[in-house]
Amino acid sequence: EGEAVALGDLQYNVLFTRPLNINDVEDAEYLVDKREAPADKIWVGVFVKVHNLSDEKSHQIPESFEIETTSGKRYKNVPSESIYALETGATIEPEGNLPEIDSTAQVGPIQASMLLYLMDRDSTEERPVKLIIEGEDGPATVDLDL
Repeated sequence: EGEAVALGDLQYNVLFTRPLNINDVEDAEYLVDKREAPADKIWVGVFVKVHNLSDEKSHQIPESFEIETTSGKRYKNVPSESIYALETGATIEPEGNLPEIDSTAQVGPIQASMLLYLMDRDSTEERPVKLIIEGEDGPATVDLDL
């Protein structure tokens, strides 16, 4: 985390990864349309920034992002209505950013957009857990500090 990964003209930077608790005041806005996780599962937020390095061409980010544990178990991001959620499949204008400058996610406490996952609790111990990002010249992986 913290090191940018470039796939073609798109640069991804995972800033932070952490478990989320629906009963925590700080986390409630990240889990706005979700229920409490079952006892054997946990909500996990992966907070990322995306920048389009091109000054001429728009680019689309992937429709979904997966994370994979060392045992090979994979999880796809869960759609979210949170104002902090990364809009998967979004198009980024030339030299644009996700989250957009001055958006709630960009000026919020983490200053990044969230990818949300519902994982088995046991899987969080199967480190390293990797974010897999599809794209031009990809896929790329980022080790998550979970």
